[in-house]
Amino acid sequence: MSEIELKFVSRHNTLDDFLEKVVPALKQLGMTVSAPHHMSLQNDYYDTPDHDFQTHKMGFRVRGNNGEFEQTLKTQGTVRGGLHERAEYNIPLEEATPDLTLFDKKVWPKGVNASALNKSLEHQFSTHFTRHAIDIEHNGSEIEVVLDEGEAFTSKARSAINEIELEMKAGDVPPLFDIADIINSILPVRVSDVSKAAQGYQLLNGMSPSVSALPDFLALPDDASTETAFMAAAQQALSHWQYHEHLFLQTGSAKVLAEVTVSIRLLLQAVSLYLPVLQCTQMLELHKQLMAYVPQWAWQEDLQSLRHVVSKKSLFNKCLSRYPSLQSYLQGRKAGLIHAHDPETLMHSTESTAIKLTVTRLLTEKPWQNESTTSHMPVTEHAKGWLSQGWQTVQQSMSPAQPMAAANYIAIEVVLRQTLWNGFLLADLFSGERHAFRAPWLDILTGIDELKALQMLRTMISDADPQEQRDIAEWITEKEANLLKVMERTRKVGMQGDIYW
Repeated sequence: MSEIELKFVSRHNTLDDFLEKVVPALKQLGMTVSAPHHMSLQNDYYDTPDHDFQTHKMGFRVRGNNGEFEQTLKTQGTVRGGLHERAEYNIPLEEATPDLTLFDKKVWPKGVNASALNKSLEHQFSTHFTRHAIDIEHNGSEIEVVLDEGEAFTSKARSAINEIELEMKAGDVPPLFDIADIINSILPVRVSDVSKAAQGYQLLNGMSPSVSALPDFLALPDDASTETAFMAAAQQALSHWQYHEHLFLQTGSAKVLAEVTVSIRLLLQAVSLYLPVLQCTQMLELHKQLMAYVPQWAWQEDLQSLRHVVSKKSLFNKCLSRYPSLQSYLQGRKAGLIHAHDPETLMHSTESTAIKLTVTRLLTEKPWQNESTTSHMPVTEHAKGWLSQGWQTVQQSMSPAQPMAAANYIAIEVVLRQTLWNGFLLADLFSGERHAFRAPWLDILTGIDELKALQMLRTMISDADPQEQRDIAEWITEKEANLLKVMERTRKVGMQGDIYW
C-alpha cells in the first residue's frame, strides 16, 4: 500500500501542549478528534554488511508492540517538501525474527534477491518510542496524527525522537494541510524529510558537515511547461534548505548556514520569477511570507564575511596570522553572532515552517490551474525575455567606460545575484555557451564577497594596537586595490560575452 504523510520534529516533548492547546483548536474548527491511543513500540532496523537497503533508499524493520510483531519494508518513494509518498509493505510475524522471503517478489527492485539478502541481515540500530495516536475527521477526510517520543540508538550513540506525523487514511489531502497549519500556529516545530531510519543510519555512520552543492543549472526537460519549471525550482530550493537545516542541527557547522540562506533566497527568486505567470492567491501569500522571512537571515552576510576573514584558506590568513589576539577577537565575534541570532530557533519558527507548508501545499494542489490559463505554456516562451531583461538591468547598473569602486560593486550585488539566479533556473533550456557567459559574473560575485570581508575587517581593527592598525589598514588598502583591478578586467570580459539564449 502507499502512504502519504507529513512530518514535524520539535526540540522537546510536545504531548501535553498538543492535548491542551492543539486539540481544542482543531475541535473549534469543527474537526472530529478521537481520544489518544497509546502504544510502546520497539523497532529494530536491519541491513546487510554492504548496506543494500540503504543503497536502494529502502528501510526494513521489525516492530514489537505488546508481544505482537510485524516486519515492514518501505521503498524510497517521493518527497515534496515535507510530504512523503512511498510504498509500505507489512507482514505479521510470530516472533521478532526477520524473514524477507515472506514479502511478495514484486516489492523488490530489479536485481535484488530476497533470499540472499535474508541470509546476510545484520541488526543496525533501534528506535524505541511511545506513540500517541489520534484520529481526526475533517471535510470527509480521515487523518491519523501520531506523536512519537523516545530515542534512536546504536551501541555507541543515541539521539532523541520528538516527532508529530500526519498520515492520510482516507479522502483528499487538503485537510491534512489544514491540520498542519494549526499545529504550526501553536507549537514550535519544523517540517522534516528525515525518516527514523535515516536518523538511525546517521547515528551509525556519523554525519559530516559537508555541504551539498547546487548543480550548475536546474535540470529541466526540453518541453518543460511553466508549471513544471516552477515546481522543479521550488522543490530544488526546498530540498536544499531542509537538507542543510538538518545538517546544521546535527553538526552546528557555521558554513552550513550559508547554504540555508542560499536556499531561502533561491526560493524567493523562483517565486518572484514565476509569479506573473502563475498568479494565484497562494503564490502571492508565499511571496509575502518570504519577503518577511528573508530579512531575518540578513545577519548571515556578516557571519560569512567573518568566516572568510578567519579562514586559514583565505587571502587574509597570511596577514592575520601575525596578530593572534585579533584572530581570537574575530573568532569570538563569529561565535557571538551565531549565539545572538540563534539559528536553531529561526529554523523552528512559525514563519519558517509556514513557508515550507505553503510550498509543499502548492506543489501538491497546484492552485494556479484554477486562476491561470498559461501554466501549461512552454517556459521557453518566457525564458528569453526574462533573461534579457535581467542582463539589461545589470548592464545599465554599470558604465562600461568608467571604472567601478568597491562601493559600486557592492551596490550592484543584489541585482547581479538575482539575475544569476534566473540563469540558474532557466539556462538548462538553452544549448549555448552558458558556462562561458556566466563564469566572469560568478567571479565578480566572489570578488564582491571578498570586498565586503575586507571592509568588515577594516571596521574591526579599531581596538588593535595603533601600529597594528596602520599595518593592517595598509594591507587592506593594497588588497582592495589589487582585487578591484582583477574585477575590472573580469567585468570587461563579462560585458563582451555573447548571450547563450
